Amino acid sequence: MAIAITLNEYLDNHNVHYENIGHRQTQTSLDSSRSAHLPAARVSKAVVLQDDDGEYLMASLPANKRLSLPEVGNLMGKNYHLVSERKLKELFPDCARGAIPAMGRAYHMPMLVDDSLLSAEPVYIESGDHENLLKLSSQDYAKLVSKVPHGNIQGANMGAPRLWERSSRDRWL
Repeated sequence: MAIAITLNEYLDNHNVHYENIGHRQTQTSLDSSRSAHLPAARVSKAVVLQDDDGEYLMASLPANKRLSLPEVGNLMGKNYHLVSERKLKELFPDCARGAIPAMGRAYHMPMLVDDSLLSAEPVYIESGDHENLLKLSSQDYAKLVSKVPHGNIQGANMGAPRLWERSSRDRWL
């Protein structure tokens, strides 16, 4: 599967052109960015949340950042928690586990976008499987999220700094 059916139909209906970027099989958006040799700050990952009333929200932020739940709560005025993996399979039946496209509107889910993605050129999103990313121009991405709330929802960096990665790897070889 190169692209989830629901996402493909959504992008077609909005006349959005994309380029498929294949990579080795990975399990996370951060690993996908590394495998495809793309800047992690331009690869958008999806984090699906649920509020105390049972309403869902997809937060979209760079693959190399953790989500700040307090910032999401401040921006949206609600308390949120992460959705279980089992529930994600129900919400995104045409996607592989852990490969949810950061385009909630395709799945009729409200979204919140990190500000940094609004200035990224281009933006990459998961396609719904673990071997492909979709490259969207910043203009097309902006069009798709134009009416979506946004703000700084980043927490700490994910992964280790490159210098640490190299020195640690070399030490154990």
